[in-house]
Amino acid sequence: MSEKLKIRLTVFALIFFMASVVGGFVHRMTQPNIFSKEKMETYGGYFFDKPRIFRDPVLIDQDGKSFDKKFFLGKWTFVFFGFTSCPDICPTTLGVLDKFYRELQDKHEASGVQVVLVSVDPERDTPQKLKEYTAYFNPAFYGLTGDHMDLVRFAADLNTGFTKAPIDGGGYLMEHTGNIAIINPRGHYHGFFKPPFDPLNLRLAFNSVRAQYDRDFGE
Repeated sequence: MSEKLKIRLTVFALIFFMASVVGGFVHRMTQPNIFSKEKMETYGGYFFDKPRIFRDPVLIDQDGKSFDKKFFLGKWTFVFFGFTSCPDICPTTLGVLDKFYRELQDKHEASGVQVVLVSVDPERDTPQKLKEYTAYFNPAFYGLTGDHMDLVRFAADLNTGFTKAPIDGGGYLMEHTGNIAIINPRGHYHGFFKPPFDPLNLRLAFNSVRAQYDRDFGE
């Protein structure tokens, strides 16, 4: 073998090695960072070591049809309990979820993600009213309601509570937990995010949750 050929082979080997190193580095840099439990909690995320199976909810969707739990299968679902007459927490949270969802879309990460508002005020929140309300924040958002006790049971299964609070001069507001519950693609309660919420932090934390789920379950 000539000296020139040896040099060329050596150069090609070095180029191949450097390309492999750079490629591996770029691949790692583009993968979502899986947070430790402690770091996740600084982002307001609390997720179970073993996701929880919950009872089939008996609800009505925003089109007035009976809700089917199959709705949750194959997608990540962000569930927020609120009501259309809410003066502050609900519009603020839905506004953040809209920004979060649009950021996912901008990063091409929104596939298989859905956002649901479950009404805690079935007396006033008709399916049509819910549909118009959720669409105001984002046309992809979805509304659910139902009978009071059915809503109580579903909320309890997702660690959420609510109660009616009379106000001066008549009428009432609904006091409710402000968490966002997360249901995984198997239809199991995966955990929740606690307020305050930030769109970027939600995206980073959720991508960590999704990456760990894909690693553990191969989905």
